[in-house]
Amino acid sequence: MVWLAFLASACGERDRLYTETDPSSQGGIRGEISSPGLPILQILAIPPDEPRCVYKGSITGSRQNGFSFGGLPMRKYDLVVIYDGSFYEGLNLHRDENTLTPTDRAKIDTTIQKSEPFFKEKIIHRLEGTTGRGNVARCICTYLRGEGANFRRTFKIVMLTDVGPGWQIVRSRDLYPLWTNQGKPTHHYNPNLGGIRVTDHVTDLGVINLAPP
Repeated sequence: MVWLAFLASACGERDRLYTETDPSSQGGIRGEISSPGLPILQILAIPPDEPRCVYKGSITGSRQNGFSFGGLPMRKYDLVVIYDGSFYEGLNLHRDENTLTPTDRAKIDTTIQKSEPFFKEKIIHRLEGTTGRGNVARCICTYLRGEGANFRRTFKIVMLTDVGPGWQIVRSRDLYPLWTNQGKPTHHYNPNLGGIRVTDHVTDLGVINLAPP
């Protein structure tokens, strides 16, 4: 009973993170993932031009490998697919050419590592942006704390700007916080999960194979 109460609390915490769909919108996305052949824990749709909006999809199918979104406003979306020990994403982090220098990357890593001291470990999975004062960058990260079978973990989109002496976090967006017995997740980038256009009907992606070529 204690575990069920904890699970309900964790799910409620995540649900409060997500953006309400629009009942008047006819747009949506559906599909099925053939590989990896694992049940999906969560799937999210995020407009690259407004990452503060994160929509939660429904998991479907007897093997829990299908998904659907309804009530999505008309725009493009990137997907994040979360499994037990891994996640796949097709996030368009930066619309222009990625020109970040090694110095930029080192400074951004320093800023990320100093953020949110509760999390003892931060992993930058992907990072893109434009070099130069006043320009911006965006990254997808894992924030992690714990040991043994008790980890607090969240995936975040982090947005930064170059303020001269270094890079400063201007906004971050939690995607999937939870307590878990899984430590560092395995990250995969797949461009087929990005730039999905939604209009006034449901976009059917069919069967998707996320295995590397």
